[in-house]
Amino acid sequence: MERNFFSGRRAGAALSLLTVSLLTVALVFAPLSAALAQTFPTKPVRIIVPAEPGGGLDIAARNVAQGLTPRFGQQVVIENIAGASQQRGVHALVKALPDGYTLMYAGSTPITIAENFDPKPPYDARRDLIGVAVVARNPRLIVISPDVKANTLAEFVALARQQPGKFFYGSPGIGHSFHLLTELISTQAGIKMTHVPYKSSAPANRGMLGGEVQFLIQSPEAVAPFLRAGKMRALATLDHNRLESLPDVPTLSQAGAKDLDFEEGWHGIYAPVKTPRDLLAVIEREVMGLVKSPEFAATLKSINFVPVGTGMPDIARRLEIEFRVWPEVVKAANIQTSRQ
Repeated sequence: MERNFFSGRRAGAALSLLTVSLLTVALVFAPLSAALAQTFPTKPVRIIVPAEPGGGLDIAARNVAQGLTPRFGQQVVIENIAGASQQRGVHALVKALPDGYTLMYAGSTPITIAENFDPKPPYDARRDLIGVAVVARNPRLIVISPDVKANTLAEFVALARQQPGKFFYGSPGIGHSFHLLTELISTQAGIKMTHVPYKSSAPANRGMLGGEVQFLIQSPEAVAPFLRAGKMRALATLDHNRLESLPDVPTLSQAGAKDLDFEEGWHGIYAPVKTPRDLLAVIEREVMGLVKSPEFAATLKSINFVPVGTGMPDIARRLEIEFRVWPEVVKAANIQTSRQ
């Protein structure tokens, strides 16, 4: 009993010493973190884009980098790390030093959708990264090849019903939101198309131009040049309202289909989860300030984005909604979850 008594006292003393040590470390590093935030950044900042150059994600990210450069007083550079349905880029982010100098500009695909597919991503999005700010909403368009003899979504659906399996659709990869959305819309319309996954949006566009696929869900800014040139035809927007830049393109419900039950298609800034909160606050403030500036908001609108400019609470809320919704979409559309 005596040995147990003294062992307990020694354990208690050790625990108290550990507690004091941890508090001391926290007190020492809290002012250090605040001091770093006051001078941040002191060197160039890297923003990872988990897609190839030329797609909607890349176009928007480059505008963000250009806008943040004068606000930071340091160069903000884009690094495209594409592949594995955008998972390579996320993996690079979560492995980076959590010092505020490596960020990511991304949609929700590799964050809230990837975990529903096999093989699982080499990271846990809920554990390994944190959303810093919502930059903009990115409305989606349904576009088809002009070689398809359909001028409306209803006409396309009728053709696809008459010839099951004839049409091919592209996406930026298995498990991308464009893949899931196409399968959901196809299921609701009672049609069957063959999926052709690409590495990102830009190759999917090239696939349509080359005749490999006849149907795409894409972001407006990624297909705008092809629409103007008559190389693609827009049938509907997945937004709940018509787009200012494409007022003649109907919404899903106006085209005779069912509108989405949730807001899909937004981009945000992310950081490694262990990034000091003082640094995150600086990044959040500068991104929100940039997006809310009239000049930058006009720039976003000119490339068919809808400015948002909200911070960490809103991006956390949006992510939680999508973590809940996407498994339901996968189940409802009976989507094959293996990438093999």
